[in-house]
Amino acid sequence: IDVKGFGGDTMHMARLQDTSRAKYGAGMGYGLEALTNSILERRKKPMKEIFGVPRLRKDGTPGSLVDVPPVEVLQRDPRFRVQWIIYSAYDAEGTWLLREELQYMLEDMPWFDGQNLYDYYQLHMRNFGKVLTDMERRGIRVDAKDYLAGVEVQAREDRKGHVEAFHKWAFEMIGVDGLAINPASSTQLCAFLFGGAANLKTKVRTETTRVFKVARDEIPDKAMALYRERDAQPNEQSSDALDSDERQPDEFDSMKAAQLKALCKEYGLKVSGKKAELQERLRGHFLAVGQDSNEMQQDDFEELPTDELKQICVTRGLSPDGTRKALQTRCLLRS
Repeated sequence: IDVKGFGGDTMHMARLQDTSRAKYGAGMGYGLEALTNSILERRKKPMKEIFGVPRLRKDGTPGSLVDVPPVEVLQRDPRFRVQWIIYSAYDAEGTWLLREELQYMLEDMPWFDGQNLYDYYQLHMRNFGKVLTDMERRGIRVDAKDYLAGVEVQAREDRKGHVEAFHKWAFEMIGVDGLAINPASSTQLCAFLFGGAANLKTKVRTETTRVFKVARDEIPDKAMALYRERDAQPNEQSSDALDSDERQPDEFDSMKAAQLKALCKEYGLKVSGKKAELQERLRGHFLAVGQDSNEMQQDDFEELPTDELKQICVTRGLSPDGTRKALQTRCLLRS
């Protein structure tokens, strides 16, 4: 069938009308089944539900597993022909009704200068959808010998330039470590760009500092040169600065894993990991918010009675529940 004309792409129109339908959000996605169900209240039954044939068990009885016959069988086998025609027509009719309803919805959404979002779709998005359908209908001629080979060379040069620009910016943000970041590593990028941000589902905050083991040949030469230059200048620091690099014992060292996990939960941090990881996570958190845990002095709260410790917690907006040790720790971390 050579269709003449292009009315619109229902997926593009639906995304323009409401971006919250994405599956990672509150919606069910932008597939035809999801859209006809949510917008038209006209559920499109999946093929397995209509044409599914129970898989036979060894004794010949129908099992719980369901198989869908090949499309060629559905089109030609008299057992499925009527259902196949209804299914195909239902699909086509639903697509048309969906496009029509989305047009009305977009026309009710203002854009600017008296225009609406359907005007926007016609102006900026419809032609793109038409190109996609033309590509599917006619196919794509590809000059693999000359054109694609040249495009690949250009793409590699472009990528090199983009990586250099990223490393330059990252260096300005965090110093020499920015030059060693691998832009292809989603884990490294997540720590760099979103460290300290709260997970939308769990509400747990990601770590602000992470250490990655990277092979030497993956680190740019410029970064290695700066690392060597930095390591070769320890004598420029004062003896006090050198001594400060050695971490002094703090309250976290004397706490048990259960207490550390409770604190991590209270401050919205991840509660998984070994005891040493929990301690470093808490130290990094309090350093990030300007509360240096090395300055904690437990003596200030040791002699206070339990009632007074509870009152201090209430005054500071903290929970007054728990043991005396928990109250002291809570007060220390907010002092």
